[in-house]
Amino acid sequence: MLGYLIKKVFGTKNEREIKKLREIVNKINKLEPELDQLSNKEIRQESLKLMEKVRNNEHISTAITEGEIVEELPLAFALAKEAAKRTLGLRPFDVQLIGALALHKGMIAEMKTGEGKTLVAAIAIYLNALTGKGVHLVTVNDYLAKRDAVTMGSIYKFLGLSVGIINTNHVSYVVEWADEEKFNRALELDKRVWEKGYFGELLPPEKYDIEAKKDFFTVAVESDRRSAYEADITYGTNNEFGFDYLRDNMVFSKDQIVQVKGHHYAIIDEVDSILIDEARTPLIISGPSGEDVSIYYMTDAFVKTLTKDEDYIVDEKNKTAVLTEKGVEKAEKYFNVENLYDPRNVDLLHAINQSLRANTLYHRDVDYVVKDGEVIIVDEFTGRLMPGRRWSDGLHQAIEAKEGVKIQAENQTLASITFQNYFRMYKKLAGMTGTAETEALEFKEIYNLDVLVIPTNKPVKRIDYPDLVYKTKKEKFNQVVEEIERLHKQGRPVLVGTVSVETSEYLSGLLKKRGIPHNVLNAKNHEREAEIIAQAGRIGAVTISTNMAGRGTDILLGGNPEFLAKEILKKKGLTPETATEEEYSQALKEAQKITQEEKQKVIELGGLAVIGTERHESRRIDNQLRGRAGRQGDPGSSRFYLSLEDDLLRLFGGDRLKALMDRLKIPENEPIESTMVSKAIENAQKRVEGQNFQIRKRLLEFDDVMNKQRQVVYSLRKDILEGTDLKEEIKLWLTDIVLYFLDRYAPAEEYQEKWDLEELRKSFKEWLGVEVDIPSDREWDRKELEEHIIKQLEDYYNQKEQQLGSSLMREFERYMTLQVLDSLWKDHLHNLDRLRESVYLRGYAQRDPLVEYKKESFELFEDMMFKLKYNTLEYLYKLQVQSEEVLEEEKEKKEKEAEKVLRRSETNKEEDKKKKVIKYKNRMERRKKS
Repeated sequence: MLGYLIKKVFGTKNEREIKKLREIVNKINKLEPELDQLSNKEIRQESLKLMEKVRNNEHISTAITEGEIVEELPLAFALAKEAAKRTLGLRPFDVQLIGALALHKGMIAEMKTGEGKTLVAAIAIYLNALTGKGVHLVTVNDYLAKRDAVTMGSIYKFLGLSVGIINTNHVSYVVEWADEEKFNRALELDKRVWEKGYFGELLPPEKYDIEAKKDFFTVAVESDRRSAYEADITYGTNNEFGFDYLRDNMVFSKDQIVQVKGHHYAIIDEVDSILIDEARTPLIISGPSGEDVSIYYMTDAFVKTLTKDEDYIVDEKNKTAVLTEKGVEKAEKYFNVENLYDPRNVDLLHAINQSLRANTLYHRDVDYVVKDGEVIIVDEFTGRLMPGRRWSDGLHQAIEAKEGVKIQAENQTLASITFQNYFRMYKKLAGMTGTAETEALEFKEIYNLDVLVIPTNKPVKRIDYPDLVYKTKKEKFNQVVEEIERLHKQGRPVLVGTVSVETSEYLSGLLKKRGIPHNVLNAKNHEREAEIIAQAGRIGAVTISTNMAGRGTDILLGGNPEFLAKEILKKKGLTPETATEEEYSQALKEAQKITQEEKQKVIELGGLAVIGTERHESRRIDNQLRGRAGRQGDPGSSRFYLSLEDDLLRLFGGDRLKALMDRLKIPENEPIESTMVSKAIENAQKRVEGQNFQIRKRLLEFDDVMNKQRQVVYSLRKDILEGTDLKEEIKLWLTDIVLYFLDRYAPAEEYQEKWDLEELRKSFKEWLGVEVDIPSDREWDRKELEEHIIKQLEDYYNQKEQQLGSSLMREFERYMTLQVLDSLWKDHLHNLDRLRESVYLRGYAQRDPLVEYKKESFELFEDMMFKLKYNTLEYLYKLQVQSEEVLEEEKEKKEKEAEKVLRRSETNKEEDKKKKVIKYKNRMERRKKS
């Protein structure tokens, strides 16, 4: 009660924060009339002046990076606001400025769909890019990264900042003016005063000068990766930022490093998708392991002979499948082994477990699709295909065996990192999404990120109807089709959300039978994604989409005029690039007229109708689907159709609901519609969310152990690449290994009579190839012996250095250390993978797997660091120094051998030619005879 009264009097924490930020927004808005009077050139000069001030003052620069509300902030935000008006014809709303302030402070801004998050990010990015330290905008796919960078690039370039784009397959761009001359002319013109308009929509042509807007068009120009990162602002996908970090820690020259500015500030678009949904999937760079993969065909054939509940148990809630005792007996008999759990059978047991998971928990057209003889993963949250991505640890191979396609070789991990640990490296992190509040606890606990819910610009008019629950899936889909047909006849646009490719294709088949035209957007048909979504708000449009998370394109009622303009041009055999400015303007005017008229009709009909065909495990995903309707004060509605056979209800409380329906004698095709049912479903979702949070948290605890080791290795690698002189380090390593051998053969606590000096001499001969003189006929003090050995070894090393020269020796030291370190790290990662598997079994012996993992992984790491010293010194000492004469002789020898090979190949070519001529003549002779 007291808490309720405090909230009533003082407002919630969220409301209090918004109130504070509104005061800053007022300061920003007060600068608008003054800036409005300046010419384009003067606005740009103000920006360049502010940039110089920030970059020359480390105190201001650091304060901005730390998210403080500095004195320069109102001017920076006001300049970004003015630039948006002049280049894009968009005037940010006050709520967008609040969102930008939240991003600057390092928070997550929850903003509903259609509230203009792209522009919000641009305002916060501009302020932080003034420092010159680099700002990363992270998004979920290449299309959005390129689209947003080019669109918002007009603002950044206008204000004097540089922009880069990182796409997959090492494709990179920088953003430049489409026409430099036009831009320079536009700068010389008087001020551009743009009318206030709705964000996200082109204003009607009479409201602004289309020709003037074209002066500020930017385009993406291909560039090298490093240049894209050297820009003030870099747009790219989460995968590429992470992979580039890993690649940077595998290079052999600092010139090959691309993330040159480090990790200062990142804004993550669709932050819940990246930091929560994808948090369990690590980024892995791998290479061929050389292991035999045919074992998966055998284990797959074996698993297909097993009977559920008798030979194995499946726990769908926890996504696990394990053999029973009977199943283990069958495996031992099938593979002719005495004990399946014998350490010698670890690879067989692992392959059986993965085949069991593949056959029981992973389903075709739900978790993956088979396309052109390949198993391609379907993103669980966005429904997109993920070509190139493979499940690790043999699971992908097991699924390939299950589907009867060619098994690609299992790879060995060379480098890996989770998104959790990658993004926690940034000094300041922020994010934005339409749905974050439900996961606020996880964001705070894992990433120390607060969620701020930003008010909508206009009140939400969408009606969210209670769920309808049917007994069977068949009844449910019959009613869904009935409802789609009813709405389609009215002319209302309908968006239908499904959770799998399989469901979307089944529903599409039902609609075809009814003759209802529709578009399907799923992992099998994602090429036309932006186009399909952009036109999903037109009269009578029916769109089926597998998951709507991170689609990045708004559904505008009446349709998107820019996409429609492209269609109009296409009918005339033109594209926006080939059309003249006059042709494009004409097409755009025509498109705007059509979409404005349709928009009014759709609003009168009740706006976009969203239909969900199943509840997702996460409430956020359902909210994202709902949020597609009712953007910017538009009307709309949403309703979920469920059945007791749906996975969520089946696993969490479906039996109780079924019993209730039977007790109430509810007839077929009659649903339960009750807020009580909706509440029960929400509680089930909360349980799954809590369970998934605990899994992610546990995985992070394990990954944190490896992360500390990764930081040590990468830090050492960085020092070596940056040219740190390793000579002193190598001296220390030498002392460490000498002490190791002394402890073994001449322990300090033993008398000299018990020392084995002969074995000690042999050890140095075998290890370094150096004869160490240790006279056994004299009295040795242990410290004296240590110094005597080290002096001889150092003298030998110094002689080698004199022969090679100091600079060349330093290069060899760097190169050898990197080679050894990379090889050992690769093996260490493999050992950690296997260790993680084995420690889970210790839970049955009442031992905490995490404690066991920490202890043993530390021992493995210490062993790896010892081997680094031992192996590097061995290579350096055994390095053969050859004279120039010897090298020249070897070179000549190789050249002669190459010449012989070339002559042989030329002779073979001539003989081949002769054979072909004879063959051809014989064929012609046979033709003549016939």
